[in-house]
This record gives sequence, C-alpha cells and structure tokens, in this order.
Amino acid sequence: MTTMVVTNFRGGSRSDELKIAAETVASNLRRAQNMALAGEQFEGITPAGGYGIYFNLGNPDKYIIFADKNGNLAYDAGEVLPDGLITLPPNMVIVGVLPAASSAVVFKPPKPTVYINGGTVNDISAVTVKHNLSGKSKKIVLNRISGRIDVE
Repeated sequence: MTTMVVTNFRGGSRSDELKIAAETVASNLRRAQNMALAGEQFEGITPAGGYGIYFNLGNPDKYIIFADKNGNLAYDAGEVLPDGLITLPPNMVIVGVLPAASSAVVFKPPKPTVYINGGTVNDISAVTVKHNLSGKSKKIVLNRISGRIDVE
C-alpha cells in the first residue's frame, strides 16, 4: 500500500511540476507580449522589433526574454533583459516551437503581431514543454488573431 501511495504521489508531483513550468513559460510569453503592447523602453529606446522569447533547442532547459532593438525579429547578443535569462526547473525542457522547428517568438507592436523566426504565424502556434522523467508534455498555444496565450 505504501508503494502505491508513494508512486501516486510522485506521479502527481511530476504532473504539478510540468504544469508549473508550462504556466511559467506562458507567463513569460505574456510578459513579452505586454511589453510590446505597452511600448516599454529598453536601454532608453523603444525596441524596433518589440519583445520576444528565444528558445535555444540545443540548450532546451533555458530560454531568454529579449528586446529586439534592431527590428530583425530575432534574438541578437546584447538584447537580453536584465532578468531575462530563465532556467526551467530540473527535468523540464523545451522540445519544440511550432509551426516550425524554430527558436524565436517575437511580439512586434503596435498590435503586437506574433512572429516565429522572422515569419508571421498563420493562426495558431505552440511551444511544448516536456518533463523528462514522466515523458509527459504540455503545449503553450499562441493565437495570433485573439492574442491569447493558453496552456493545454
């Protein structure tokens, strides 16, 4: 009986860890979106390309919140926000950014329009967070038309 309780507890704990990690990524995407909407300044200027999140799929346990100062709709060195280097909790990784195997999600004002790797998104795109131990994953869905960012 103890084995069953411990097993169920660990499974529930892993599920909660995954949910929290996915909600944190979604929250940071919303943060970038809101900064673009508000026209927030970075280093004394309003970034030409807005704000975004850079997912390095070669280093999937970290991501960067950045200000696209030069308007190229991509992350470049020197664009990281002061608190913009984010490390996921242990055993969590970003396994994909759809619609393509890409790495940068940018919100460009004034609307802000969603760009992934410099291209506009048709209607819906997603970022997937995976728990390595359980093998389960959650998608963070970005809706270009409504601007909603939800965890599924």
